[in-house]
Parts: sequence; structure tokens; C-alpha cells
Amino acid sequence: MYAIVFGSLIIHELGHLVAAKAVGGRVTSCTILPYGGEIKIEQFGKWGKREQLIVILGGPFFTLVVLLVSKVVDFPQVELLTYTQLVILCLNLLPIYPLDGGRVINSLFPNFYIELISFSLLISLLIFYTSLYYFPKGLFVSLIFLFIALQNLSFWRFRRYKLAFDRITKNA
Repeated sequence: MYAIVFGSLIIHELGHLVAAKAVGGRVTSCTILPYGGEIKIEQFGKWGKREQLIVILGGPFFTLVVLLVSKVVDFPQVELLTYTQLVILCLNLLPIYPLDGGRVINSLFPNFYIELISFSLLISLLIFYTSLYYFPKGLFVSLIFLFIALQNLSFWRFRRYKLAFDRITKNA
């Protein structure tokens, strides 16, 4: 199971990498962790919305391709692979920052960063506390949304610095 989840995360992040390279982006790092991945791209905030959206949606697109392949090709553990792709796709498209759905919102509406972070923190905490009701079956969801809530808390604490940095770098 871990190999399928980890492999699926690698393929998802590969989608972001391929999309970044396709639009001429310079990827500075790619980190794959058991709960997800993160790609850092040089000067991503200065790109146009079209290029940002291509990179953001590259990961979900690759996940969708694997999902479609798992529906057509029969092999051992295909049910687990299909389920994993559905979970990764659905989770990533939630409108919660820093998931891909939240990044799409941030790309389309960059002036609403503080509102997006506030919403994401609130919703991730709500999902975290709700998932505790289903403990231990909901432990996977609890850990993911605890991590997302902690990330959003960090984004909230440093929001003024990020906004100031964005203003400075856009004018440079």
C-alpha cells in the first residue's frame, strides 16, 4: 500500500515538474513526503495566470491519467491504485491552500490571499476535528488536515511579510 501511495505522489509531483518545464520554469527543489509533496519554482509569483494554472493543474492531470489507466488495465492491486488516485485527486482539488485547488484560487485571485488563508485554516481545522470522530479509521485524514492546518497557521502568522515581499518583488 505504501508503495502505491508513494508512487502516486511521485507521479502527481512529476506532473507539476513536467508542466513547469513545459512553460519554461526553473524548478529549484522537489520534496516528496509521506503525506504529499512540494515543488519550489523560481519566481513563480511573477508568472502569468495561464502559466501558473498549467503548473498547478499538471499534478492533478497526471493523477487523472493514472486513474484512467487503472480503470482500463487490469493488474494486481488495481482497486487500491484506483482508490488512491481518487483520494489524491479529490483532496488536491479542495479549495484549501496550499493544496492545488487553493493554489488555483490564489493564482486567479491573488488579492484575496489573507481571506484564502483564513478560510483554509478554518476549514482544515474543521475537517481535522470532524475526522477525529472517526478515530482510528479517520486517522489518515486527521493527520493530513492537522498538517494543512499547521501550515495555514504558519502562513497566517507570516502573511504581512509575504504580502510585503510580493509587493517588493513585483516592482523589481
